[in-house]
Amino acid sequence: MNKKEEIKKIKNLIRDFNILEQVHNQSLAVITCRKIELQKELDSLGASSSTRKGKFDGVLSNKATLSIIGSLTK
Repeated sequence: MNKKEEIKKIKNLIRDFNILEQVHNQSLAVITCRKIELQKELDSLGASSSTRKGKFDGVLSNKATLSIIGSLTK
């Protein structure tokens, strides 16, 4: 393959990847929009998918949690 053909091949590949990137971005935008719509629908129904009250996993270390529980049961 000569230099001109190689340049043409690379330019075509770059163009193809730019198209694929645009398709990916459009798909991501559609997914994000749909996800937001579904979250709003859940919120309007009063069934939000956020963490329930009292569930704060990972806020305290296990040692601190056991210490607090221990102090409550004394």
